[in-house]
Amino acid sequence: MSSTQWKVHFKSAPSEVYRAISTPLGRSRFWAESAGEADGVIHFVLPGDRTDDAPIERAVREQLYVVRLFGERITFALAPDENRGTDLTFTHEGEPDPATWVSLLLRLKAHVDFGADLRNHDPARTRTYVDGC
Repeated sequence: MSSTQWKVHFKSAPSEVYRAISTPLGRSRFWAESAGEADGVIHFVLPGDRTDDAPIERAVREQLYVVRLFGERITFALAPDENRGTDLTFTHEGEPDPATWVSLLLRLKAHVDFGADLRNHDPARTRTYVDGC
């Protein structure tokens, strides 16, 4: 199993970035059709009829969020910058799929920093589209 890491800078504070990744409403605005949570498990409903019950492995408010999605660990590590923004380090442990994860991170940045939804919301365009959703 390999591990890949990317970094993204946000003009938004760590609390805003953390809220987007750690709440059902936040996740549904950039990542999933729905992402309800119960007893430490997120029920992801993703484009292309994909679903998964993803356990939250660790959550430290405004600092760290780790979840196991489709058996692969993804980690969001947040650090404040000197201008009240956030440096996010994303780590994926599993089969390499850069397009999926880079697309996710860009959608997260667009949502948090600019209030934009970059997904195409067309169920016929999911698997091979980076804006699939």
